[in-house]
Amino acid sequence: MALLHLLTRMRDEWTLNLVVAHLDHSIRPDSREDASFVVEMAERWTVPVETNRLPPEALTGSGNLEATARRRRYQFLAQVAADYQEDGCVVDVAVAHTANDQAETVLMNLIRGSGMPGLAGMRAVTPLLLQNRPVPGVRVVRPLLGVSRSEIMRYLEEHDIPWREDPSNQDRTFIRNRIRHEILPLLKKINPQIVASLCRTASIMGAEVQRSERYTQQALAATRWGNEGEGRSFSSHTSPASPGGAPPEVRCRQVFDLPAFRDLNAADQREALRAALRELGRPLRGVGFDTVERLRLALCDEDRSGGPYSWFADVMLTRTRNAFSLHHRDATPFAPEHPYLDHTWRANFAAVELRVAKGITVDRWRLRCAEVDRQELPFEWAAKSTDTTGPRPGPGETRLSSWEAYIDGDTVQQLRLGTPRAGLRFEPLGLDGHGKPLADYLTDRKVPRFLRAGWPILFDGERVVWVGGHQIAHSVRITPRSRRVFHLYWEPTCR
Repeated sequence: MALLHLLTRMRDEWTLNLVVAHLDHSIRPDSREDASFVVEMAERWTVPVETNRLPPEALTGSGNLEATARRRRYQFLAQVAADYQEDGCVVDVAVAHTANDQAETVLMNLIRGSGMPGLAGMRAVTPLLLQNRPVPGVRVVRPLLGVSRSEIMRYLEEHDIPWREDPSNQDRTFIRNRIRHEILPLLKKINPQIVASLCRTASIMGAEVQRSERYTQQALAATRWGNEGEGRSFSSHTSPASPGGAPPEVRCRQVFDLPAFRDLNAADQREALRAALRELGRPLRGVGFDTVERLRLALCDEDRSGGPYSWFADVMLTRTRNAFSLHHRDATPFAPEHPYLDHTWRANFAAVELRVAKGITVDRWRLRCAEVDRQELPFEWAAKSTDTTGPRPGPGETRLSSWEAYIDGDTVQQLRLGTPRAGLRFEPLGLDGHGKPLADYLTDRKVPRFLRAGWPILFDGERVVWVGGHQIAHSVRITPRSRRVFHLYWEPTCR
């Protein structure tokens, strides 16, 4: 009520467009009266008001009542913000956290064993998060974070502003209430200015967090894969959001040079992992010390390749001998530098027909099929159709010659681009009558496991005609009797 009154007094000077938003959680019998009170006061102060009431069963059987209620509350606030959002404008959701709330938060985090970010408490301005992701163009602001509860009460009395008390604030089964009613009063006997002292600690820690973030970014830059020019497409540097700025651009992967990571001290290693989580769009709420420490020790103490392994939420870990990737569950651990049909493509297309003189565009690549005269085949056509020399292309490597082939056009009916499926068999060139499961072929050719689901395969009906980057089928080989020849090739697009 104090916050709303202050904002109504300042709305003309600051050109504020105010909206009151109130969610009735239906937890208490008198919650309807609270909602009616809010509507009445908003109308008295000529402020538009948006209200909603959760059904009584909405929060039952949902685990942590406080956390669930908070999630539903911020979903409602985000929806109201979106309803009033204009193009290009940022909507601020103002909440009334006070200095006492900040002191309680610092103590709660200290009891949990938090590091500097936890001891920094709440920030004055943060992105509004839903399902651990920032809501575009919506911020949470805390104008009263430096004002004590006693000052708030004095302001309400001086201006004759009515308010209502939430009885649940007295329920000491909640940790915050025990800190508020039991621990802080004891600490106040030792230090009468304990609230101000804890808020000062939060301010100091907040500045230290900002300073450490700069060093963290230096550590990230030093450990990111391809820092000397290799694997440039694996990841790019993004600074964390400033307290009042926009959230960082969300990445689908963060790839690190493992030896360089091991050269960092333990604190920088922890912060590098936490910063990577932020850049993946996953805030640190719920990521405890043990979660980060287990991964850090595994990366430093174990020498093994594999993955993807689940780490936190939908963030996965994939390791190679010299690198590791933290990535979203539906993303490849390493950005392919060759044609690849990602999960978005696979979700929309089972297979796409490839026609002569036409092309199929996939991300930064285009697959083409051109008919050429038998007599105009280039000298090296056989090598381009077999690709039996040299290692297979992997992350960070591209051999364009392995991504083109020549086949007998009279042996195919309808070419289609797709991806590997269970049960498919492949008869590689030179192995007439000796086909093998396509999955075994990809294993033999050392195609990384994380790339197999989206590996480009050219079909004719159910027959595998060409495993991109590797070999054509024996049945479509060019022979002395071939008259029509198709040149299949992938080329980079201009995008």
